Amino acid sequence: MAKKVNKPLSSFFSKLGVVPRKVLKEFRVLPEFDLPGGTSFSADYFDVGSYIDVSGITIGRGFAGAMKRHNFSGLRATHGVSVSHRSHGSTGHRKDPGKVFKGKKMAGHMGCKKITVQNLKVMDHDIERGIIVIKGCVPGFDGAWVTMADAVKKPLKRNIL
Repeated sequence: MAKKVNKPLSSFFSKLGVVPRKVLKEFRVLPEFDLPGGTSFSADYFDVGSYIDVSGITIGRGFAGAMKRHNFSGLRATHGVSVSHRSHGSTGHRKDPGKVFKGKKMAGHMGCKKITVQNLKVMDHDIERGIIVIKGCVPGFDGAWVTMADAVKKPLKRNIL
């Protein structure tokens, strides 16, 4: 991995005294816990029973229709509907206002965007293997990189480091 890092990043890693990594993330910490740069966190950072926020890139679905993208029910199978059973229906009004409003739910690109799932509970962790067991949905495909941080909407109930 060290041979694939460009010169500015390699000097950055050498100043911190850290082996070059594939993914580099930055975290905010409270001012009273002023940590030096290059501090690494392991699975024991999050206590069992604490709440965390998990961010990741969702699974990309490509171009998706209105039924898949917005959970529309589609049109009838009879009563004059011939070809457009899976369409979204009408897009707007007539002469007034004479346009399609912004944000109208239509077919388009679905997924492949950053999502944060909040207030997930840490159920267990294995320190030797570096595994954290979380109750709830984690965004992203299998093997994707995710970012975990202390929950913003829940109080912090432990001493950091």
